[in-house]
Amino acid sequence: MRFLDIRNALVLSWLDGDFGLDTAYPNKKHSPGKDPWAGLFVVPAQPGVSTLGDEGMDRHDGFLQIDLNHPLNSGDQAAIGLADQIAKRYKAGQRFDAPALSQTLQLDFIAQEYLVWDPLKVLIRSCGYEQPRQVQNWSRTTMTIYYSAWVSRATA
Repeated sequence: MRFLDIRNALVLSWLDGDFGLDTAYPNKKHSPGKDPWAGLFVVPAQPGVSTLGDEGMDRHDGFLQIDLNHPLNSGDQAAIGLADQIAKRYKAGQRFDAPALSQTLQLDFIAQEYLVWDPLKVLIRSCGYEQPRQVQNWSRTTMTIYYSAWVSRATA
C-alpha cells in the first residue's frame, strides 16, 4: 500500500538521520527518561489527482511532525540547535526513498510492515519549527516538515 510506503520512507529518513534521541513512534508504548527525546508523527492529507487515467498519478501531501522534548528550565538553545541540525537533513528538495523490498526497519514492528513493492520517493517541500512551549513537564519544540509524493494508480 502506498500510504504505508510514504510513512516508511519518512520513518526511515528519521532513523538514518541518527540524531541520537530516544524516539516515540506512533501507537508504540514509550516511557521517556530524563534525557531529551523525540516524538514522531506522519500526518497525511487527502490525496489529489495529478494526472487522469487508470495509470495516472495521485499527489500525496502531508507533514512529518517531530516533537523535540527537553527538560524544563534548560533554555531553548539546545532545542533550537537540534532543530537546525534536523532542518539540514530535511531541506526543501531533499528526496527520501521508501525502504526496498528486502529491507526492514530496526523497530519492533513486524517485518512485513516495511516492505515496498515499487520504488517511491518522498519529496521534502519545507521544514520549520515552533517556539518551545511547556507540555507535561517537558519543554517541547515542534518541527513540521511538509512532504509530497506522486503515486501511480497502476501500482497503488
